[in-house]
Amino acid sequence: MTNAPDGTPGPDEPDDEARSEDACPRCGAHRLALLRMPELDVTEYHPLDEAIGMGVAPSLEQPAIGCLACGAEWPDLNAFRAEEHAH
Repeated sequence: MTNAPDGTPGPDEPDDEARSEDACPRCGAHRLALLRMPELDVTEYHPLDEAIGMGVAPSLEQPAIGCLACGAEWPDLNAFRAEEHAH
């Protein structure tokens, strides 16, 4: 993962927009992303379904953090920061 002499990303390095601010504590790549984003039901509105309790509740699971380069995952920001400070 080397940059060209002018500072532009090399062939195996993502461009600046695809780079994360923080580096992965395991591999050092700047390829961190949020995993498992909340899922919302996008079907049309059915007021009677909600009135009788048949509505589908949204999945509000906390997103995890993952490295797109090495596949490492952390369940939350606290776990990521703990590993980051351990190295």
